[in-house]
Amino acid sequence: MSALAELEEEVAEFALDAAERKPGAADKLATHRAKIEGAKTAVGELRAALNLAAKLDRQAEASAAIQMRDEQLQEFKLWLGQREAGMKVALEGAAMMARGYAEFANASLLAAGIVPSGTRVPTMSFGRDGMFGAAFGTAERLFQAELFRTAPEVGGRRYVLPFAKAPTMDTVNDPRSITPGLVALREADAAIVMEIEAQVARLSDEAFAAASANDVKAA
Repeated sequence: MSALAELEEEVAEFALDAAERKPGAADKLATHRAKIEGAKTAVGELRAALNLAAKLDRQAEASAAIQMRDEQLQEFKLWLGQREAGMKVALEGAAMMARGYAEFANASLLAAGIVPSGTRVPTMSFGRDGMFGAAFGTAERLFQAELFRTAPEVGGRRYVLPFAKAPTMDTVNDPRSITPGLVALREADAAIVMEIEAQVARLSDEAFAAASANDVKAA
């Protein structure tokens, strides 16, 4: 039982003594009533203090939440800035890639049109086990493989372009085993040139042989 409840229970006894006009009863009743009022005041003040403490706790929690969200928002904006910066580099690289590919495609077309008379560009695949596709083609698989091979690690995670692709199943988890694209292309071009040179040499030999045979008949 609380002190206030005990005081309120005792007041009846003091009130009865006062009603019976016992000596000093009235003073005791007045004193007791003052104690009750004091206790009520103390209870009210305690309740108010508890309410205030609870309010302050809620305000502190709200302030902490507000500060946390503000900090998160600032960091979110910071990463958005980094995101845009990264895409800027990627798009500038894409523009450079587009220009480079245009030069590659145009040179391929011109080369195909100037192949020595009587020869043809050999059909062959390039890269290990032909992983890059046709040596004298669009080089689509070469691009996909090179982008996959060169994908960097950022923050301990490897990020690969959406259209990048491992050329074979065994290179999915081993991108370093993929031959660098330019190395593979140079090897393929060297093989193409060697084959066309062989065709030219054979045609030249046949032409000289035919010319010699005609000279013999004319004699």
